[in-house]
Amino acid sequence: MVQAHVFWPKGASARIFGRTMRIFAAAVAGLGLVFVAPIASAGPAPHAVATTPAPAVIPMGRSVGSPTEGHLIGGAHLDAAPYWRVVPAYSAGDFRWGLGSMVGMLDRSARAVRRQFPDAVMSVGHISRQGGGELDRHASHESGRDADVQFYVKNQANQPVYADHFVAFHGDGTAPSWPGAHFDDARNWALVAAWLNDPSTHVSHIFVATPIRARLLAYAARMGVAEALRDRAAVTMVQPHGSLPHDDHFHVRISCPANMQGCIENPTARAVARTHRRAPAAHAAPPMHPPANAARHALAAPAPALAPASPPPPVTDDTPHSTLEQAPPAAMSVELIDDADGN
Repeated sequence: MVQAHVFWPKGASARIFGRTMRIFAAAVAGLGLVFVAPIASAGPAPHAVATTPAPAVIPMGRSVGSPTEGHLIGGAHLDAAPYWRVVPAYSAGDFRWGLGSMVGMLDRSARAVRRQFPDAVMSVGHISRQGGGELDRHASHESGRDADVQFYVKNQANQPVYADHFVAFHGDGTAPSWPGAHFDDARNWALVAAWLNDPSTHVSHIFVATPIRARLLAYAARMGVAEALRDRAAVTMVQPHGSLPHDDHFHVRISCPANMQGCIENPTARAVARTHRRAPAAHAAPPMHPPANAARHALAAPAPALAPASPPPPVTDDTPHSTLEQAPPAAMSVELIDDADGN
């Protein structure tokens, strides 16, 4: 056993040392500090609990120019997660690059809805291409600050269902081309609220058809949502000019981050005119091809009806289907401007 030897000054030195220690102790007490002697340890406890790792840092990148005439330097990619999926019709090309603040907001909002509704899966269409710039079938989405998100939809049994493409809904919550499908007020409002309440990113626009906007605001009022949030939603949700009404998806746009040089908040008049000239010819909807697992994606033929489309476990083609709803319609080849200029 090793004994510790403590040396203490004597005589005058002891008095000086003692006075110094009393002054030091008083200063420490005044600061509210507590010193704890270290305890020797041979290593970590055998059953030590690991700390939760810090969230991954999302690279911000730079949004240069406006949503309709710009590009993206760096940025972040929206990676796969159990609480969101790619809308199959828009999966080709991997256009899920965006400003870090946009990608982070989409991830946080999908998780926020999932916390309220454990079976909810957010459906994402296009954000931007890597590097930004022009994107087919869009007048904007050039600078990493725009994203298309499909509506949450439920069937008559109140179960979530998913289509392989965007499907238009009326203000009464029905889809003319998808009998039995209903606009999911609760989940869609939860998504809008998550965007508006995001702690890090400011949403400048949520482009959506006026009847859908009215439906969501009415739902929020019935649910007793705070007036301040309803007022902001009323200002932020708007049917866009110069495009189709956005009755089949949300188009969310975020503001330029503070102090980001070269980022232009809104399109200029010249850029708007240019995009309106070029957009119609570039916006034919992509042809639809049924995937191998039609039941999982709730496509049209050959499946006669929609299956409840909650996430895992995956279903197979021989999984029994509900007979309450028909499958969502196949996408039609039409010219459209799936975008907005923000005016």
